[in-house]
Amino acid sequence: MRARTTAPKKEQGAILVVALVLLLVMTVLGISTMNTASLELNMAGNEQFYENAFQLAETGIDVLIQQLNNGGALPPALNPGACPPLNPPVPVPPMGGTVATRMCFIGDIPDLSGGSSIGKIRQYHYMADSQGQAQGQASSWHTQGLFVRGPDGI
Repeated sequence: MRARTTAPKKEQGAILVVALVLLLVMTVLGISTMNTASLELNMAGNEQFYENAFQLAETGIDVLIQQLNNGGALPPALNPGACPPLNPPVPVPPMGGTVATRMCFIGDIPDLSGGSSIGKIRQYHYMADSQGQAQGQASSWHTQGLFVRGPDGI
């Protein structure tokens, strides 16, 4: 007996179209995932730059206060509210940026702490400004007030 043979059916090519569509979808997903990862990497870098600028500005304030504690000179108590321009920026290589500072005299008031020194001791109020500049145009500006007690008329 002879085995029955049937003629093969004509292939329609549907699997090729489905495979190409799936390949296109996977390519689009891969490209969008790469773009998202690149964007997140840029965002993380910018956040680090802004954090560096913040820390640079804080360091500038700390250095000004440390200089005062070590006997550094205060600006003259002459023009209340008149601030000099910022000092030239100082590079801080470990943080990849610069910091510029200034000290402004704000005003003075009598020291009302009591006792026999009323009218002899004054509180001289100052404002310390610091600007930190880091990579990527990141910057931070910090201001801190402080006062110093001293004899009347310094």
